[in-house]
Amino acid sequence: MSITSVADATASSQRRETDLLELVKSMESVIREAEPRIETEGRVPIEIIHQLYDGGLFRSFLPRELSGLEVHPVQWLEAITELSRINGSVGWLGMLHAGGTWCEPEVMAPIIEKDRWITAGNLGRAAGKAYRVDGGYRISGKWPFCSGSPEATYLYGRAMLYDENDELVIHPVDGNPWYITGYFPRQDVIIHDDWDALGLRGTGSGHIEVQDVFVPTEMVNELGVHYRAYDRPLYRAPFNLLAHSAHAIGLLEAALDEFTKQVHKAAAHGSLRQARLGNEQIHQHAAGKTDAVIRSLKAFLMDATNAAYENAQDHGPVEYEHRVRIHQTNVFCVQTANEAMHYIYQQTGSPGIFRGTRIERIFRDMTVAAQHTIVGDASMDRVGQYLLTKDLPSGPQIDVSSTGFIMGPHPQFDTKASDAE
Repeated sequence: MSITSVADATASSQRRETDLLELVKSMESVIREAEPRIETEGRVPIEIIHQLYDGGLFRSFLPRELSGLEVHPVQWLEAITELSRINGSVGWLGMLHAGGTWCEPEVMAPIIEKDRWITAGNLGRAAGKAYRVDGGYRISGKWPFCSGSPEATYLYGRAMLYDENDELVIHPVDGNPWYITGYFPRQDVIIHDDWDALGLRGTGSGHIEVQDVFVPTEMVNELGVHYRAYDRPLYRAPFNLLAHSAHAIGLLEAALDEFTKQVHKAAAHGSLRQARLGNEQIHQHAAGKTDAVIRSLKAFLMDATNAAYENAQDHGPVEYEHRVRIHQTNVFCVQTANEAMHYIYQQTGSPGIFRGTRIERIFRDMTVAAQHTIVGDASMDRVGQYLLTKDLPSGPQIDVSSTGFIMGPHPQFDTKASDAE
């Protein structure tokens, strides 16, 4: 794309961002009709996947020069919220099949020309072993929770780097193991059909496995958070992770919708409790409180997103406080929505306990989504660590010895990313 076409591209991008929400709304009847298949087959029908890709949602984070939308994150999160309201499994895949890539444009271009760029994998668990060889790496590993793997064209898994003596390589920036992640073509991957969870049953989140697969250097992210192939605002913060919040909000909206529908249904003959549904003070309180939670969580999410995106115009990566706030937003939104879900579900009574009802499926989806490690309530301690140490001469000090809840690089390590090259 030439510099002279930036204005036209921006206008086009704004139109396409608006279309994302319209696309999702236009697909509601198709997705609702497919819900029994989604639950029983353990995946989303491929025709829905292709429609979401071709319509743009699954290309939201794909760079503009690769036929992607490179959206404003707020518009994308609004679309994910609506998609999750329609169906939790499809909304979850909307979060994960966003089109992001760490490969350079010249590497991506021939791939995009041949096929859709739909990826799936696991960046949280470093279950792989990688060894440097001429021209790239040889990687082996088996990763769980690879949502969207049934339809993915490329898959990935985080691995720890080992040297020729089979010794773990330590990263010079933070002293942790040197993690790398490679893209594997679908034909090189064993996809295990073993996803059988309480909720989000249509996400195909089973194991994937590779056995001594060669991955060329150009398909590997060797520097992790210390490198960005596309140094533009959308890629300077983990905006994609904020879809956890959008997903939970959408599920809570769906639960309130279903509760309201249940209130207006005719009660089963002889059921005094169902006849009173909506007339008791606690039912009315639950509806009012749930609506307030939804609206406040949306405002909280959009405030954090807009602030980080504004900061990303001039900072890459965004300043550390925004990265902390992104994690805080995710944990608070998902766990608060989960608590509100339990409250409104409890008021539904016996109609909500039967397999196959929408409120029952929504409840299961939320329960599973809230178990994701990146939004675990216990990880709010990282936010507290930041707040309590940020003004100290040596601060801030964040525990980075386990899961990377807050995106690095971390200010407690003053070594520049270039030293890792």
